Amino acid sequence: MPKSLRIRGMKVDYQRLCQQLAASKWICQGSVIKRTYQRTVGKGQKTYGPYYSWTRKVDNKTVTVALSLAQYHAMQAALANYRRLEGILDRMRQLSEQAIFATTRGVAKRNR
Repeated sequence: MPKSLRIRGMKVDYQRLCQQLAASKWICQGSVIKRTYQRTVGKGQKTYGPYYSWTRKVDNKTVTVALSLAQYHAMQAALANYRRLEGILDRMRQLSEQAIFATTRGVAKRNR
């Protein structure tokens, strides 16, 4: 494939990825969990919960926040969006590197 067609294809891919970024919804980092607890009560077990929480790092410390069920579902969607956007950004970085090295002149090599 000629170099100009390859670069044109990279630009088209890059623009498509930019559109995907622009169309993104809410994003958050971290993780959410749904947890239940079992306690021994008399001769049986009693289940408590479910309890929902969101955990993330803030200033190199782990921060956990209790969530309602609705917040839990909204946060799950935001976390999935974040992971999808990270994949898009990784692909954009790869395309950028390829395009820069394909379209700009590099360092001249010494003849020995």
